[in-house]
Amino acid sequence: MGDMFWLASYPKSGNTWMRALLTNYLSDAAEPANINSLNGGPIASARVWFDEWAGIEASALGDNMVERLRPCVYRCMQRFEKEDLYMKVHDAWSRTDKGEPLFPADATAGVVYILRNPLDMAASCANHWGTGIDKAVENLCNPDFAIARSVGEMSDQLRQFLGSWSGHVKSWLDDSGLPVFPVRYEDLLRDTESVFGEVASFLGLPREAARLRKAVAFSGFAELRRQENDKGFRERPVKSASFFRRGEAGSWRQELTERQLERLIAAHGEMMERFGYLAGCRRIL
Repeated sequence: MGDMFWLASYPKSGNTWMRALLTNYLSDAAEPANINSLNGGPIASARVWFDEWAGIEASALGDNMVERLRPCVYRCMQRFEKEDLYMKVHDAWSRTDKGEPLFPADATAGVVYILRNPLDMAASCANHWGTGIDKAVENLCNPDFAIARSVGEMSDQLRQFLGSWSGHVKSWLDDSGLPVFPVRYEDLLRDTESVFGEVASFLGLPREAARLRKAVAFSGFAELRRQENDKGFRERPVKSASFFRRGEAGSWRQELTERQLERLIAAHGEMMERFGYLAGCRRIL
């Protein structure tokens, strides 16, 4: 029986990059990992995976019933898998309509929570969701926001309740009661080797310098973008031109209007202040 770790984040916060780093670190191979074969476990909201483990198709159930079953499915998977699992999840931490945590503590060894400046996320989310930036800003500020990606007329993802950006952060860091290791995308970008090394230690992995350097080199934005251009990326939404867009910090200065900036800060100023994201805005407002 392996341990189960959650790699949790709001969409477009660096979760896929973290998974690439982890895959390259675990494999320690001679060439970069295939972005379409990132290991560690399935995405927590994958409908096909849920159908297999629950023994019933999610399409035959309502959202509330699916959510009631998800904790049971996660427990079963954790008990039967021999290797450690590193599960990507975009859901906010929440409880089912029966009051049970969607991500049960008894099946959880820990959580790596990746967060990113919501000002930079707005344009990235707009590209990802196939909307304008105004709509992405609205979603980031919506306490009732939920997603499910569709293929044709059938969703290949279970419904995922996200809520607003700051609500999402609070749910995992303050409300879950789980052992959480928070990682700012900006810190990972600034010093990838050191920050990912701390993540590896949290996950109970040996911290080997040469292996770290290789994983970082094999997971760089240019490499991820090259692979997407060469062979596509199966997690790219149909409406999105590309999954790996810019991979930068601070691009909000060129991408957001003053009105969009004010809306995001009004909704998330307190949480932005907590993680050092407000300092760069005060000179502009």
